[in-house]
Amino acid sequence: MKKISVVNLEWDIGVSDALALFGRPISESDEVGLLKSGLKSAAIQASGCLGWIWKQWLSGASKDVIYSQVSPFVERSLDLRARCKYSYYMLPQHDLLLLNCAILAMPESQLKYVVAMMADSSGDKGETPADNGELYAAAWCGTLKWWILGDLAKALQESEKIWPAFRDQFFSLRAAANPLVGPWLKRDWSSFMKRQNKDFDQLWARARKSNWIVRSETESEVVVTTNRLLIERDWCWSHCGLALLAYRFEGVPVATDPFWFPPHALECVDRIA
Repeated sequence: MKKISVVNLEWDIGVSDALALFGRPISESDEVGLLKSGLKSAAIQASGCLGWIWKQWLSGASKDVIYSQVSPFVERSLDLRARCKYSYYMLPQHDLLLLNCAILAMPESQLKYVVAMMADSSGDKGETPADNGELYAAAWCGTLKWWILGDLAKALQESEKIWPAFRDQFFSLRAAANPLVGPWLKRDWSSFMKRQNKDFDQLWARARKSNWIVRSETESEVVVTTNRLLIERDWCWSHCGLALLAYRFEGVPVATDPFWFPPHALECVDRIA
């Protein structure tokens, strides 16, 4: 296994921190934004929080450090969601990113509280998701929601709506693919782990072709950067979420990767099973 060195990681952590707006109370401008563009800004902030969690894993930060930022962030995001009474715009995308923040970094009791607030493909606020990216994100939310709550039949029903749905126009959300989700839903953990490793191989192949994620490489070391990655598209946040749910709720071993899904992530959540 080659050594992985992440350059300018502290600076990139600061970028994600600023994007997530950690610690900032809801302001009048936020209220105006909810009226004008729904949860678009809140979804962008959730993407920043996801990136921050990943980079904290890479830095070796403790579970307490991560939770101390993510918990109030999630509370603030749920408050924004509640205040967005008249617009469904970007709600499914926001829900999917926020739910994954909770999956990656919150204890079971808080996670299930967040799950209860999330909408599935049946819609919310009197509206149902359109097939313009809303349905894709909403069905993903439903799959995760009902799996966590233990209703596997509903989780499977929701998952079947993901694959024919149109992906998001604004975010280009790249969640996990069906070859990984299928074994996860069936609890076929051997196949799930094999697919995990295939996913990591594909991510590395893409990173090496990009000419900027991999900055340099020798026989013993790979120098990489998280700078310029669009978290919702370029990082495997959804893959990590599925793996952590399997690890936390089912007690099964999962594959990790020193960059894409560092083993330290497993130390930053409570194992339930």
